[in-house]
Amino acid sequence: MRKYLPVLCLVVPMCFAFFTANAQYKDTLDIAGATVTRNIPYVHNGLKQQNFDLYIPDSAKKPMPLIIWIHGGGWDGGFKGWIEVPYLVKLGYAIASIEYRFTTVAPFPAQILDCNEAIYYLWKNAKKYGFDTSRFVLGGGSAGGHLASLIGASTNNHVSEFYNDIKKENKVHIRAILNYYGPTDLNVVHGRAAYLDYDGDKSALNKLIGAPALERPDLAAIASPVTYIDKNDPPELIIHGDQDGFVPFWESQLYNSRRRLIGAKSQLIKIEGANHAGPKFQEPVIQQQVIAFLNQVLKQ
Repeated sequence: MRKYLPVLCLVVPMCFAFFTANAQYKDTLDIAGATVTRNIPYVHNGLKQQNFDLYIPDSAKKPMPLIIWIHGGGWDGGFKGWIEVPYLVKLGYAIASIEYRFTTVAPFPAQILDCNEAIYYLWKNAKKYGFDTSRFVLGGGSAGGHLASLIGASTNNHVSEFYNDIKKENKVHIRAILNYYGPTDLNVVHGRAAYLDYDGDKSALNKLIGAPALERPDLAAIASPVTYIDKNDPPELIIHGDQDGFVPFWESQLYNSRRRLIGAKSQLIKIEGANHAGPKFQEPVIQQQVIAFLNQVLKQ
């Protein structure tokens, strides 16, 4: 597990800002009871960032359910070791933590192109690693939560721009989404928040879409999970702190309500007093709710 710093430093690394002080964080997490293989490439002759770390439970019963995790960091930084659900290895889940191109390398949709390519690679090599393809769960924190929700909502919308090869889209079935405090509508929050300026020159949102969101709301909509939701989307568990200074809690409330009204299965867990990430997200009561959600959706 990573160590948490005082609140100002704690909230910064996981979402819209990325400080050089984060060099203290390890790119790969040490998870007791799991064997890790680092930096597995998912693209032939790809870039350094196009890889993933794979954690296999030491007592795994194959075929295993797989958590495909996407880390946060404002789409322009972060580490594969930022995983909110390492405790799931004790329950027999394998975890693949994906790296992807940051906005410092390429703007959207490069990030979702990479994530979809990694997902397809894991599906294609499921037999090799011992995965159960009927129990693929996609999750992420902050910017990674955004990408997980976006993939979950857009997959059955056949958005060819999100795939290097659209034929790969129908190969993989994602059973559930775990969205930890990820933004879901990139057009609803503007101006200055507690720790950042959404519309400033250094705005992570503007870097993501390659233009000021206030001038190109169409691009922000294309990159927003809310644009694609329908009743056939995989069940989604949204976990958010009600004191979040980066992604407001009400944004997840609104997204959860929209999903439920349209007929998509959705559940929101509010963590009282929690900011953006932090130890409250690892409390046993939260872990038990995550496990209960997975048990329910994977048995269906």
